[in-house]
Amino acid sequence: MITYYPDYLYGFQLDSIDNAELYRRCFDMESFIEKAIPGPAEIGWYGNLTSSRHQGYNLFTFPVPEINQLYKEMVDNIVPLLDADRPYVMKGWMNVYRKDQNVAWHWHYPAESQAWHGFYCVHVGESHTEYKIPGAPDTITVPSSEGLLVIGKSDGDEHRSSPWTNGKTPRITLAFDIVPIDKLVKTNDFRDVPINHFIPFIK
Repeated sequence: MITYYPDYLYGFQLDSIDNAELYRRCFDMESFIEKAIPGPAEIGWYGNLTSSRHQGYNLFTFPVPEINQLYKEMVDNIVPLLDADRPYVMKGWMNVYRKDQNVAWHWHYPAESQAWHGFYCVHVGESHTEYKIPGAPDTITVPSSEGLLVIGKSDGDEHRSSPWTNGKTPRITLAFDIVPIDKLVKTNDFRDVPINHFIPFIK
């Protein structure tokens, strides 16, 4: 485990996922999302189409073996960080950044939700993600590497990705939120995501 900021932001370098195959399958999923999932006319601060339509799908319900393997790895590595014996659910989406695209500074759930958020690097080249974490004196930079799983608390931080400079192949990451069931029910209207899009996150 990599500790980027104590008791807040962590990383795990995974080697059990075929990222080349996952990268290929991501374009199939992107095509489906573009055709079948309605969304806003403008991508706005999300920086890309698949992120801007995240409210319409859960990436972890796609029948893709590599997504299934990623879920298993997430459970093995992330569950030990969560409150024991507390039920959690999760939702995921895909970020497909083409040249000069990135997600702007943003945050996920409010601190009272006691949620976590993170991402997995499928194809990232020379890029990074920046975090502003409450109490941290400086911005924390997380260098990207393929196979890297990053997870952090949703407790007042903001984060953004670096602009993608490669004009030939997109940068692809898979993002997710992990939320206690009881908190999700209370805050779901705030996030404006259909509650039935969440799936159990259990070992």
